[in-house]
Amino acid sequence: MRILLIYPPIENEVSHISLQEIDEERGFLPPLGLLYLATYLKKYSNFDVKIIDCNVDAISHLDLPGSIIDFHPDVVGISSMTHFLVDAYKVAATVKNISNKIITVVGGPHTTIYPVTTLENPNIDYSIKGEGELAFYELVSALQKGVTEEGISSIKGIATRFLVRKGTTDTDVELTRIPDLEALPIPDRTLLPYRKYYSVLSHSTNIATMITTRGCPYRCIYCDRMGKKFRSTSADYVLNEIETILNLGIREIFFHDDTFNVDKKRVVDLCERILDKKLRFKWDARARVDCADYNQLLLMKRAGCSRISFGVESGNQDVLKKLRKGITLQQVEKVFQWCKELQINSLADFMIGSPGETMKEIQDTISFVKELKPNYVQFSIVCPYPDTDLYRLCIKNKMVLEDVWLNFSRSPSVDFEPPIWNEHFSRYELERITRRLFKEFYLTPHFIFNELKKLRSLKEFKIKIKAAINLMHS
Repeated sequence: MRILLIYPPIENEVSHISLQEIDEERGFLPPLGLLYLATYLKKYSNFDVKIIDCNVDAISHLDLPGSIIDFHPDVVGISSMTHFLVDAYKVAATVKNISNKIITVVGGPHTTIYPVTTLENPNIDYSIKGEGELAFYELVSALQKGVTEEGISSIKGIATRFLVRKGTTDTDVELTRIPDLEALPIPDRTLLPYRKYYSVLSHSTNIATMITTRGCPYRCIYCDRMGKKFRSTSADYVLNEIETILNLGIREIFFHDDTFNVDKKRVVDLCERILDKKLRFKWDARARVDCADYNQLLLMKRAGCSRISFGVESGNQDVLKKLRKGITLQQVEKVFQWCKELQINSLADFMIGSPGETMKEIQDTISFVKELKPNYVQFSIVCPYPDTDLYRLCIKNKMVLEDVWLNFSRSPSVDFEPPIWNEHFSRYELERITRRLFKEFYLTPHFIFNELKKLRSLKEFKIKIKAAINLMHS
């Protein structure tokens, strides 16, 4: 059986919570979800598996049919996130136009929320709810054996039209989750053009990404992962994966865990092992300020950590409380000061348009950013995403008159405007404020001079200049 996994061309993104002129120059990161699926299949089956990352290889929707036909797949798996659902559905239509006999399977964060609703699209045969490695393997194995759709419906995490006919709802489908992450093989990055991936923030010309934990124990109101069971891999497992990446000649790694430093002991163990083995590479991570301390940051720095992203969200304590962020401004100040002392680059994430936020609270955030002086800052517009408490509150307060995300899932359109928390600001006003904040931070002589000092190549210079020009003309 021939399995083709596709990361769609993102040409019809609908939900920009940050500004497009900033996003489009950030670079390309590998689709780790598809890498995990492909590696799992290659280890536990004899299937012929291929991944197409349309974005890094510049494959448009017009180009895609040729790539699909060349491989002659029996099954096509399509990655789907809410913000590029239009593109995912377009890929499914392309597959079925080539041959109605090709089985299409869609998985990812969106189908985890709407597994049954997704199947209202006639071009999609199956969808996956939750973590897909085992579920997808069991599905394609069952298809190879000729198992009936009723039989396939018993596979945990798989939504089928048999379930639709039975009246099964999105919430009725059982979520699939990998209890032991170390049962998963280390992703085989040679299945992708791994030398093509880069970030405008990276130190190296190419990078790799890793996920060492899944789930998040915290309960932020705006996140669909709130309260999800936290699982992690051991320092030994992480170290093995790091060494496989370094053996490819890559010298920079982005840890894309939701919160890398939740388990403090594991962070210490990992950093000590990196130092003991004298592994030399740069890395960054996303972390919480309330899980950080000076000794942890010092050890991370010694082990090669060059940048940490912290979700700060607001410079007003009352807003943080409404977001259920669980941190204080004093904690933020202390951690960012430690990063300065240790010469760890810091990135502060802020959101604009939170519940209860007026211009006064936004001004508090502006003042706070100026006090923090992070190396980088990200401003995004608050978006009540599906399956979040913020979205449920949005519906309760009649800020939306219907379940707009459910409707979008049924009939995605590039013209769709995601909901906002419009208590005090219109969509236009939030975009205008966010654009101004980006300009105030990034177009200052101090920031530009510091960035020019860090340039390592003509390519990097061109990328950053293009991003700056886009921002100036926005």
